[in-house]
Amino acid sequence: MSLIIKVLVVDDSALIRQMLTRALSLDPRIQVVGSAKTGVEAIEKVASLDPDVITLDIEMPELTGIEALPHITRSSRARVVMLSGVDDPDTTYQALALGAVDFIVKPRAGFATSLSDLSELVIKKIKTAYRVDPERRMVSGVAHAGQIETLSESPETRRQQAPLGAAPVLERAVAFAASTGGPPALELVFSGLSRSLPCTYVIVQHLPAGFTASLARRLSKVTDIRVIEGRQGMVLEGGTAYIAPHGAHMLVEGTKRPRIQLHDTPTAHGVRPAADPLFLSVAASFGPRSVGVVLTGMGSDGALGLKAIHEAGGDTIAQDEDSSVVWGMPGSAARIGAVDRIVSLARVAAEIRRTAREGVVS
Repeated sequence: MSLIIKVLVVDDSALIRQMLTRALSLDPRIQVVGSAKTGVEAIEKVASLDPDVITLDIEMPELTGIEALPHITRSSRARVVMLSGVDDPDTTYQALALGAVDFIVKPRAGFATSLSDLSELVIKKIKTAYRVDPERRMVSGVAHAGQIETLSESPETRRQQAPLGAAPVLERAVAFAASTGGPPALELVFSGLSRSLPCTYVIVQHLPAGFTASLARRLSKVTDIRVIEGRQGMVLEGGTAYIAPHGAHMLVEGTKRPRIQLHDTPTAHGVRPAADPLFLSVAASFGPRSVGVVLTGMGSDGALGLKAIHEAGGDTIAQDEDSSVVWGMPGSAARIGAVDRIVSLARVAAEIRRTAREGVVS
């Protein structure tokens, strides 16, 4: 990799292009090699400028970012970071499934965004994207759709056949951690899980404000498991998945009737929610009945918590390097001896199903 990261900024707003260019110029390792205001212009400049990373707006004239994205990923090695409005998270998740490696909530025109705060966020995203091997831009989500070890019924059939009334029996808690590349990976995993399993699910996916509810909706489309945002005091139920809301650490407390507790304690690994506090609490509440899963993501969040689940007698799973967009979080967990099994993304659901159907160690 070169010492300089070449970036192409694509947005139909001249003000946004200027803001992003100024923000990126504060890092000497980043060079903005050009800008474009339409999807058509972006495709042309990708060919002539050969950028390492592209910031790509979703809504543009002539050709939208979603329409331009497949052309860019097919014709170049550029990693694409989408510029997303908080009012359209569903389209952002569609872009991630199509090969974008990450996204930034775009600053609003006329909004007094601190240049230093904007620079810190955008530079971090650009450097994370640059570390993604271009060959792995599509390893999560749709690229594995035909490879997953599926259940006998489709998600739609399972939803139709799901029993009404009482929640399924709760024997185990399955805790997930994910970051860069995580939303498509979670969709793939949950497409292989069923409400019939005697499990509750708790999830930390590093996301900006406003994107958790949309992720819950997307996961609900691929499984008959009920997927919701976690709220203070909720009693964990079988057949239900709880996504940690933005801005609070989500913990599980209690053993007989475990409940969700939300805390505004300081960030961990620079994020809140973080996976480590959740995993530590799951280990304490469920012990050998806990399952920890660390999926693709930058950094080391989840490693120490996964080690706690492992030491409590629970089962621990990490996504392998070949199927990860970024093998930071799973790799960190593997290096400290926290992982029982390292498997491809396509096999994660099968490992959870196998563990869920085994007898619980008392």
